[in-house]
Amino acid sequence: MKPAQPREPRTIRRTSDRDDKEAAAINNAFYVLLEMTSARRLSTLVRRPTRSEVLAALDDFIAYFVLDQPRERARELREAVLTWREDEEIPQAVYDGARRFILSLGVREPACGWANDDGDQVRAIDRDTDDAEPPPAAEAAPWSYSDASRRAAQLAQAVAGVMNIAGALASPSSWARATSRPSREHLVEHIDQLLSAFGTDLEEQKFAAPARTLRALLSAWEPGADVPVDISDAARELLAAMGIQEPPEGWDALEGPSEGPSNDSG
Repeated sequence: MKPAQPREPRTIRRTSDRDDKEAAAINNAFYVLLEMTSARRLSTLVRRPTRSEVLAALDDFIAYFVLDQPRERARELREAVLTWREDEEIPQAVYDGARRFILSLGVREPACGWANDDGDQVRAIDRDTDDAEPPPAAEAAPWSYSDASRRAAQLAQAVAGVMNIAGALASPSSWARATSRPSREHLVEHIDQLLSAFGTDLEEQKFAAPARTLRALLSAWEPGADVPVDISDAARELLAAMGIQEPPEGWDALEGPSEGPSNDSG
């Protein structure tokens, strides 16, 4: 049996996006919180996140992510992190809370189990010798969280894009003041990105039906200065399903950007 080759210590991934700082904050929060799912993951880092850094990541996620269930899991995790003292072992409640949070984003548990996940590709069953045939359970491709990172970025971009256009459509007066407007194809594309981003978990989301309704209405509309009532109502229903409440002054009192929602589909 050959000795295992030592791996280089890992660093926590970070992204930056000057055009969408909120999406970058969500992604960076995800990368920090993912590390909190197991002591083994933390042990392979150059430096584990501090209590303050974990709390800051949770605050960013709660502030910018719009879906209710992940935000609620983030709040629960925050309560657990508050019980952690830097000079003591991380409480099991923190690991458990981090796992529930990650699962709420549609990311599955690694095949090797949370406790055995070291942040790299981990074999579900270690082989006794290099020549031994792996048992059937080990034949599947080893789990990696690289797809989870991509999923988090995809979700953040899809949600931010739909919030942008739905917010503009929900306020006809704001839409009318815009000097430029996105095309019908652009509007529909953003809805499609949101619907596809959640994959098989889509039907569990409260916004699925309102999003499809808005898409159907947008596909038959040529954007102009006036937003039809049924489209503005559908946009408001979609925002409500995503956890965005009507402003105290009402939707029509909003002052949107003069250039209108971006045509950049990201």
